[in-house]
Amino acid sequence: MPKVLIVNDLEIINKFLKHSLEAEGFTVDTVLTGTEGISKAKENRYDIILLDYKLPDINGDQVCRAIKADKGIEKVPIHFISALEKDKMAQVIIETGAEGYLDVTESIDILAGEIRKRISAA
Repeated sequence: MPKVLIVNDLEIINKFLKHSLEAEGFTVDTVLTGTEGISKAKENRYDIILLDYKLPDINGDQVCRAIKADKGIEKVPIHFISALEKDKMAQVIIETGAEGYLDVTESIDILAGEIRKRISAA
């Protein structure tokens, strides 16, 4: 089972994504802050990290940079999930070394397919 970490400060989104992705065959962990995200990424082996940009403690760009700088986990693909406009996210992705952006407003089967595709491309 592919293992996903979701770093998002909105509990309702985390619960929805966790439940929906688990129904699609993923193992999913969720955290509410960037600091927790970095810790969880270091403690576990994930196939992909879905990362919100606006977090209550540190922004997603800082989380991404911290993970990409860690020699044990730097290869884990990180995809932003954010309400920020796509132009802004495109710049953040370039600056942080993230692998991309996923639209979590897509239907869950499309989202799950995209996650699988991006895991296998990593």
